[in-house]
Amino acid sequence: MKLRGQIATVIVTFNRLDMLKDTIESLRNQTKKIDKIIVVNNSSSDGTEEWLNLQSDLLVIKQDNLGSSGGQYTGWETAYELGYEWLWVMDDDVLPELDCLEKIWDYKSENIIVAPLRYTPLGLPFVESDIKKANLTNPFKSIWKEMLISEDLTNEKIQCDGITFEGPLLHYSVIDKIGLPQKNFFIYGDDTEYSIRALKNNINSYIITNARLNRRLEYTDLTKVFNWKHFYIIRNLIAIDKLNANFWVRNIRPFGYLFAWAIKANPFEYKIMVLNGFLKGIFYKSQK
Repeated sequence: MKLRGQIATVIVTFNRLDMLKDTIESLRNQTKKIDKIIVVNNSSSDGTEEWLNLQSDLLVIKQDNLGSSGGQYTGWETAYELGYEWLWVMDDDVLPELDCLEKIWDYKSENIIVAPLRYTPLGLPFVESDIKKANLTNPFKSIWKEMLISEDLTNEKIQCDGITFEGPLLHYSVIDKIGLPQKNFFIYGDDTEYSIRALKNNINSYIITNARLNRRLEYTDLTKVFNWKHFYIIRNLIAIDKLNANFWVRNIRPFGYLFAWAIKANPFEYKIMVLNGFLKGIFYKSQK
């Protein structure tokens, strides 16, 4: 714990070496100094490991491909155990502006989480993927009660019940209070679950609109394009409810997910995947 007072950045990477290089270069040149950059390499096979081995200023952790959530878990745990006071987290496909950390730093507090406003590859403000209000009480409505919209961007900061792991800054005491992200979510929803868990413990999350972080890849709405990732979407959404929602949502809404996606799922093996995701979600155990 001797390093308390310093800032660590965690990046999770998997087979995006060119993007990773750009992200690290941006972090190295932030106007607000970062004390350590921690890179969690989920066993990339595109030359990432070899390049990282040549970077003397990075702390590199190689692990099996545990997905974004497994990478975030490892990175956060490492930064916490090494004694860093502030943690700034992201994936390898984002590029923070050079003053991004400085601008969210102005709003930091030990009992809140602050994050930059994300922009699309076309340079437009990225909205409609952060949850302003989550529904954890009505089992017959979606979890997405109210989403961030363009009109919100006139505010200097926007409170959101669910933010992404693309640039949030938090104090180590948040981890003391609520633990680490869900290690076994693999992809999808680990950031939403963490934000909701924080909110339940009176730790609000805010988007700071004058701080900019650029996404390098177009956003894909995974709820609309059915593929193998839907196992994780279904399981994790149900797990979020089981871990955080009221009795009625925990016990009714999962069946809504099962019914809605079983109808969409084709070919037949996808229907089996939906059922498997449903069952794994119902019996999910928290791994904080």
